Amino acid sequence: LTGEGYPGTAAKLVKYGYVVAIVDFRGLYASYGHNVAFNRGEWLTAARRDAYDITEWLAKQPWSNGNIGMWGCSATGGSQLQAATTAPPHLKAIFPMSCEFDAYSFRVPGGIAPAKSASANVPGKMQPGQKGRDAAAEPVDGDTDRSQLNQAIADHAGTVENEGYAPYRDSIADAITDQGAQPWWIKSSPHNYLKQIITSKTAIYLAANWDEGTTKHGAFFTFKNVTNPAKLIVGPGGHCGWTAVQTQTKFDITIEEHRFFDYWLKGIDNGIMKEDRVYYYTYNAPAGSEWRSAKQWPLPNEKRTKYYLGNSSLSTTAPKEVEQKDETTVAYDVTPANMTAKGLVYVTAPLGTDVQVTGHPTINLWVSTTATDGDFIATIQDVAPDGTATSYNVNGRLRASLRKLQKAPYNNLGLPWHGFYEADVIQLTPGKPVELVFEILPISMIFKAGHSIRLVINFADARSTPKLDPAPKVSIYRDSTHKSHITLPVIEAR
Repeated sequence: LTGEGYPGTAAKLVKYGYVVAIVDFRGLYASYGHNVAFNRGEWLTAARRDAYDITEWLAKQPWSNGNIGMWGCSATGGSQLQAATTAPPHLKAIFPMSCEFDAYSFRVPGGIAPAKSASANVPGKMQPGQKGRDAAAEPVDGDTDRSQLNQAIADHAGTVENEGYAPYRDSIADAITDQGAQPWWIKSSPHNYLKQIITSKTAIYLAANWDEGTTKHGAFFTFKNVTNPAKLIVGPGGHCGWTAVQTQTKFDITIEEHRFFDYWLKGIDNGIMKEDRVYYYTYNAPAGSEWRSAKQWPLPNEKRTKYYLGNSSLSTTAPKEVEQKDETTVAYDVTPANMTAKGLVYVTAPLGTDVQVTGHPTINLWVSTTATDGDFIATIQDVAPDGTATSYNVNGRLRASLRKLQKAPYNNLGLPWHGFYEADVIQLTPGKPVELVFEILPISMIFKAGHSIRLVINFADARSTPKLDPAPKVSIYRDSTHKSHITLPVIEAR
């Protein structure tokens, strides 16, 4: 993508006196060198200091005032956190969007890893993604005969396109054979470099969108764990979807970038760091009040409210019955269109008043299965009176054999945390109930009066869950001994 079209469109800042440099990762596009695992290779020793070198080179140029900032989304959001771990003296501010803080939770959510594939990476064979990127690469200025570009592409031979099979947090990535044994998710996870990021003192403006997947974790956890000067913004778009946010709400993220960089790179006291630290969008809010601000996260007026599973129902009344459960057969062909038909469904009565949910839901689920393992996926939906259901990636998941809870190595907002280490595996005893406790992705939404809150539970991910024949039966328990429930962060009126 060009600088003009890349999410965040920081190239628009040129007219305000900024020099904008677009740099390809080592081993990608027009850059020389060898790449590992596509956009995660910058965490390996050979590439970790590239951003340091580039930052310090930019700072020394005659047209630079010596203050450098970075921006970008997803992979280039993560590269900013990686850059901060090496603390370039002239890196004053970064604007990472939609990037992870805990790499394993981002790439293998709930421990639901896909089965090992024999075709992950073949040494020396050009991978499809590499081939496409090389074809799209543009030569640098002055490379009129493309000789430099051709040499860079030749350097890419034998690149490792992905990490291969690494199902546990402490797995050694089986496709990365030329870098030594790599506990991949530990090596490439920003949270394992938290002390270095804090020591850098680089100012950080974190951004995410509600309607994206596990990448939205990163902004909240990074914000909560750093002591650097930090701000957080959460919009209503998809992954890196700030152009759509602007179309929908008229909010231009580039304006925030401009203000943030003016403050940290030009020393203009425009008040941005005196404003509330959190700015977020709430779905279904009254017109004109969708964008809101807060001094902290989670919101101080959050009341964590339990909604218990009943007979196809959800309510704040705990069950008093005994030996109540729902049973179904695992369906492997679940899609967003058929998830309610393929799973178990629990729904509140139509709400008598508006209910605002802003924050991080969780679920406590008592289950059993006829198999020795199982995948459990919970989705929260807003159901209108006409039956229309809406959900903005408000889902969570857990592989039952990895249900062991542990103390998080960082501030995870008090949410359930699983180590997902290989030694944590505890197989299920068929027919014996166990409790699964896991997080559901965050949201800010008002469930309007007359609408209902619906919980849908499915038992397979088409991309990852091993298929058994016959398909196992699974049970959800919902009685006085096994109080399955979701906990919603309900925001009380002030």
